Order: sequence, then C-alpha cells, then structure tokens
Amino acid sequence: MITPQQRYFSRHLSLVLGLVLLAGCAAVQSGLSTPKVSLADLRIQTVRPLETVFLVELRIMNPNDFPLSIAGITCDLEINGRHFASGISDGQIRIPAFGAATVPVTVYASMVDVFSSAFKALQGVNRPAPEARPLRYVLKGKVRLAESLNLSVPFSTAGEIPLTDTMHRP
Repeated sequence: MITPQQRYFSRHLSLVLGLVLLAGCAAVQSGLSTPKVSLADLRIQTVRPLETVFLVELRIMNPNDFPLSIAGITCDLEINGRHFASGISDGQIRIPAFGAATVPVTVYASMVDVFSSAFKALQGVNRPAPEARPLRYVLKGKVRLAESLNLSVPFSTAGEIPLTDTMHRP
C-alpha cells in the first residue's frame, strides 16, 4: 500500500523531472542555429502520363558548432508563384559542424502543373534576350532532425532560373 508521504513525494518528483525535461528541451532548441537550405540542382528523373518525377538536390549548411543528423526532409516547390511539385526524403544525412552537404529529395509534379508552368514560361522565350524572364522559384519545407524530440526546422529559399541558359544548352 502507498502511504500519503510516498504519494506526495512521487507527485513532486514527477513535477520536478517534468520541469527539468522541459528546460532541457528549451535549452537544446534555443542553442540551435537554423540550417541554411538552398537549391543546388533540379533534374527530371521520370516522365509518366500523369506525373513527372524530379530529383532536387538541396545544399544544407550547418552554422552550428556541432554536427546535425537529418532524419528527413519535406518540401514544396513553387514556380512563378504557382505550386509546382511536392517532395519528401527519408535519407539519414549527417552534416558536420560548420559544414555543408547536398541532400537528394524526390519531388513529384502533376502533368497539369508541369504543362501549365511550361506554357507560362515559354510565352517569353521568343522575345529578345533582355526581355526573356527567368523562372522564379520558392522552395519551402522542413528539415527533421534525427537526434531531437521530433524537432523539425522550417526553411524557405527563393531564386531564379534563367531561361536563356536552360533553353540554349547544347
């Protein structure tokens, strides 16, 4: 049988342990500098009747003085302000302290989104070079850290892909 003193001690010990755990989690999260994510490459992998599969390579830079272990990445790619593709990666990647690594992420686009974006982009290709508009992209997602208690770090990066370079390659 549990005595009132044991019950009292048990409740207070649970409360103290819970507070210590929360303080520890807050300390770990507050000491983490957000990794910087940028688009390193984008390639077509497979074209199917209803979807296109792309391989996106993300460069992840770790500004922390400790290595980061990444359990997975989710992302959404917008082209010229319209949703283009969504992707996910479950690869275990370790990024050294103050280091960088490229991480492959498979993204999937419906053919409707691909044709819509291609049509919109091709409207400016036959113009003289100064008027050719680059493709504007926004890549948003989350990097899930492996060694934390379900900590996902959001990222967002934007840039342009010049059409003149992509359309006139040999």
